[in-house]
Amino acid sequence: MDRRDIPHGGVKGPQKTLGFAIGALILSVLMNLYHFSLEGTGGLYTWHPILALKLLVVMGLGPLVVAVLYLVIKNRGPLWLASLFRWLSLIGSALVSLASLALLAFLILVPRSGTLRVPPLSLIDPGKGLIIPNRAPSPAPSGGTPSAETPSAPLLRLSFSSDPHWGAPTSNATARTQILKQLGQGGRDAFFMLGDTVETGNSVRQWNAALSELGTYLPRLPLAVLLGNHDALFGGQYLFKRAFSPSTFSSDSGSPYYWRLNAGAATIVAVDLPWGTEMFGPKQRQWLEKTLASADHTKPLIVISHSFFYASGYDDPDLGTPWYDHYQNIKALVPLFEKYRVNLVISGHNHYQELLSHNGVTYAIIGSMGGLPDPEPTHLSPASLWLAVGKFGWLDVDILSDRMILTFRSETGAERYRAPVEWN
Repeated sequence: MDRRDIPHGGVKGPQKTLGFAIGALILSVLMNLYHFSLEGTGGLYTWHPILALKLLVVMGLGPLVVAVLYLVIKNRGPLWLASLFRWLSLIGSALVSLASLALLAFLILVPRSGTLRVPPLSLIDPGKGLIIPNRAPSPAPSGGTPSAETPSAPLLRLSFSSDPHWGAPTSNATARTQILKQLGQGGRDAFFMLGDTVETGNSVRQWNAALSELGTYLPRLPLAVLLGNHDALFGGQYLFKRAFSPSTFSSDSGSPYYWRLNAGAATIVAVDLPWGTEMFGPKQRQWLEKTLASADHTKPLIVISHSFFYASGYDDPDLGTPWYDHYQNIKALVPLFEKYRVNLVISGHNHYQELLSHNGVTYAIIGSMGGLPDPEPTHLSPASLWLAVGKFGWLDVDILSDRMILTFRSETGAERYRAPVEWN
């Protein structure tokens, strides 16, 4: 009998080796399927394509490839080499199986561990519309000189900011707290926080820190929060929903991530774009087109999102990804904005304050709520009208009978830039 006819590990040795490799592949596929079912994962792989993430996708193939090589060498090559490949496949199968199970447990269990302490907040329910409590007169910002009076009293006074990044050691907690204190003084009808509330979405500790400060400074100001790419990391959507989408939450879309809000003197449409268009599938697109097509143009139409559309920025120095004029979002959504006459689009994601205009639509970037400022842009968007780099603050939007007044403010409330936007 030829030595190659002697089975390795008994008669069932080859079948076991192949079976273990297939089992490891199945566990790897299940882990990746669950990961990609979560908010923002597709965008993470597109916009942050580091080697470790790529290995997670393909690691299940390694033991299977080695097992197939073992079967080939067993019949045609030296026995010592066949034995080596068999053991490499078995060890690889064990490692991939353990890693897949550990990562699956990490994605499922970590966001569900610990106690999330949600304080009383005046969360906006899109299904019920914006309910404005008894309005107090707008106080002059305490950190700067009062702004010039608008010709008529605003019908609606909205404020927006984004990217506070609670939990990031590089975020500016002082600026973030100043913004919250200013907004909490009263005089605004609602505040919209456009994502990246926390640095790492599956961290209960970071969400509790954010909720504690929101509850301290903004307990009575109507508040709506969008999901950002950092909020979504590793199952963070679970904590986001527990924090800002209580059991009573309702929306016309049935989703807590994208919805239409009747704000009285304006219509506000939130879209789900954590990194880019990874979550913008046929269902959300059909909903958005129907929503924009049926909008009431006797009042301004405002779209809000986390990731931006037109924006100045730079190429990521490590990954080469372009953080400006978002090629995915522009292609997928801007034609709808222009077709259905959207007046204003407000986003975060880039840590600048910027005002832009393209084909009759005004765009504002307001990722300045405390996250580490982005570097000086190397690409100035052709749509840019005004840009502030390395600054913190928020955006006030006052709705008048014939126009909107956009006021970019510093963290102390001082006016940084003002622009009118006609809407009818």
